[in-house]
Amino acid sequence: MLEPARFAGLASTIRFCNAGCVHTETPLKLIRHLLCAAVTTAAFVTAPAWAEEGFDYIIKPQIEGFERTTQPNLYVLEVQSKPLRVIWVDVTDPKTGEKKPEQIWYLAYRVVNRSYRQPAGDNSKAVNQLDPEPGPSYFVPSFTLVTTDGEQTTHQDIVIPEAQVVINQRERRELKNSVEIVGPIPPASSGDANPQMLYGVATFRGVNPETDRFTVYMSGFSNGYRKAQGPAGEIVERKTIMQKFWRPGDQFDVNFREFRFEGDSQWIYRPEVVVKK
Repeated sequence: MLEPARFAGLASTIRFCNAGCVHTETPLKLIRHLLCAAVTTAAFVTAPAWAEEGFDYIIKPQIEGFERTTQPNLYVLEVQSKPLRVIWVDVTDPKTGEKKPEQIWYLAYRVVNRSYRQPAGDNSKAVNQLDPEPGPSYFVPSFTLVTTDGEQTTHQDIVIPEAQVVINQRERRELKNSVEIVGPIPPASSGDANPQMLYGVATFRGVNPETDRFTVYMSGFSNGYRKAQGPAGEIVERKTIMQKFWRPGDQFDVNFREFRFEGDSQWIYRPEVVVKK
């Protein structure tokens, strides 16, 4: 055990200046002062507004080796998403002109173009296997929802103006549908200070309200592609995001109108264009 005299020696005083005055404090008191100063300073540091909008699920870009060597102008966007949600909206029936309440499923998201740097030591040159590259050079997102419990059904993202107005009010943000958002890929951002973002929403209708599990395929977030041999000839596969969702509730429980992400997202290749010979 330390003797009192030795303990006092170890707890030697530390002099520091505070507002021009010199104080003598023990290390414990000094630590308290530093902690208080840190908390006070942190209180004045505010996060940017875009960081507090709830787009907390991040799908990071993934680039494979063969993509670097086959596509000189490859881009893979970062996707930041909210959980998929359900909302009731009065939608006009195009046949009768009457408004009827309808359950709309929607996915709010935003995209960032993170700068890609070729790894050090990688001197490989890109070789374009298809000339020209298939598809547009603009950002043209496409969403497909496929139910995976019970009878499998497929639902494409469609524009629903009446639902979009209600969704924007609920999310407190102007979200563009998959037609309005089409445009040039945003410039690459190397940091998080003030990245240029595109805000969008995918909307689905006609999904069985009893559905608890499904998968959403998101394309257009990369221009990555590859050739493959299919039963009807040569096909082009697109680089696509695959994300699974699930919920613990049912169609009558208002507390479960938000689906949870099931597992991590995956970048996969899905057939899109059939190349006829």
